[in-house]
Amino acid sequence: MSDSSNSNASGAVDYEKLGRDELLALLHDVTAQRDKVLAQYEAMTEQVDASGRDVASARLEAERNTERAAESERRAESEAARAADLARQLDEDRRKRDEIAGEFARFREAAAHTSVEDPWSVLSRALSQIVGDWVAWARAKIPPDSALLPWFDRAVDLSKKAGCLALGWGKALVDWATPRAVELWKWLKAEFARRANSQR
Repeated sequence: MSDSSNSNASGAVDYEKLGRDELLALLHDVTAQRDKVLAQYEAMTEQVDASGRDVASARLEAERNTERAAESERRAESEAARAADLARQLDEDRRKRDEIAGEFARFREAAAHTSVEDPWSVLSRALSQIVGDWVAWARAKIPPDSALLPWFDRAVDLSKKAGCLALGWGKALVDWATPRAVELWKWLKAEFARRANSQR
């Protein structure tokens, strides 16, 4: 008991006996060790921060790459759908063109084998078939829910009525003018013959 108290006392006495220079040196060593530990801690903190920034940057780049890949996929799907739609429209236009060419061929065939007495009915039927195909093709291009569709139908009905009326008037005009033109031609021939005889 007395030995331990003597050692403690001697230790306390030893620290107390240290001089100012030794205490300053000891304080300097402790401060240097503290600064070293703090510097190591700061270096570790900066390394962790740099690693965190690298991880965040890599994650952001991965997200951007994912978004770019998704956008490229959406764009590719859109382009594929547009190409398919254009191909479908091209096939439809080719089919309509072939139908119109067939209609013209049928019209030429019918005109070649039809008697000359009734060319108006042949022309009327051919024109109505051709115009009907064109109108159906144009109407198919208008969306079903479009507000333009009723106006288009009204314009088609009005055009049909006007065309029928014009065709009827043309036929009536030809029927009326044909005998008069024949009579006028006969009269002119007779008048020329009479004047030629009178000059002799």
